[in-house]
Amino acid sequence: MLVLKRLLWCITGAGGYLRDVYYQLKQFRERFPHVEIEIVMSKAGLEVSRIYGVLDDLRHIASGGRYGLLHLDVSPSGIGRYGIPLGGRVSLRRYNIVLIAPASSNTVAKIAHGIADSPPTIASSQALKAGVPLVVLPADNPSDPVTTLPCYIDMSKCTLCYSCVKECPYKAISVEKDGTLHLDYTLCRGCGLCGDVCDAKAVRCWEKARINITPIDLENIEKLRKMPKTFVVNNPYELVEKIASLLGI
Repeated sequence: MLVLKRLLWCITGAGGYLRDVYYQLKQFRERFPHVEIEIVMSKAGLEVSRIYGVLDDLRHIASGGRYGLLHLDVSPSGIGRYGIPLGGRVSLRRYNIVLIAPASSNTVAKIAHGIADSPPTIASSQALKAGVPLVVLPADNPSDPVTTLPCYIDMSKCTLCYSCVKECPYKAISVEKDGTLHLDYTLCRGCGLCGDVCDAKAVRCWEKARINITPIDLENIEKLRKMPKTFVVNNPYELVEKIASLLGI
């Protein structure tokens, strides 16, 4: 008899690795359809998921059913859809793994210092107390100090053809009084169509940029490594390998 495995994926307000994590977990879901995946996110995670173009596709990863819901609007105390207390589920060991990926430096710091005030940090806190394996992919990773940028407009290359304005299905790009362009991130859904139609390559999406990781962030990551049943991974590929290893599949 096949024993179902369950994974709770928590999304924070970090854009780095988010698209890569999405694609890796989508492939994981296709390879192991018997693994139930539930998704929860902080308010910042909701915004970042939309801006980075994965929000509308998360339904392809959430497995559905009782332990495979997609929670988009979770209360500060961790109450999700249908009044489900996600922290309580973790403490009752309803999930085999709690996954924080990517984890913002803010989330890493809160986990390291025992602060639980958002759905991801509440799930992490309960996982640590219940002995549920916690897998964390820090967005600010010392082994690969890069981040992924959202779509943006490089006005130094813009020819003012306004193709992006005409083609954006969400009306997220507008023309300012001086003729320059403005990208409204409260409307953008990260579809990338603006970049596709820009012949001048002034609209850029998903570029990589190197970052400097602060000493305090490095210290917090090391604190996570020393916590029981906490596994800090370095990239999305290592992430799915660790998940498979912990689940024994």
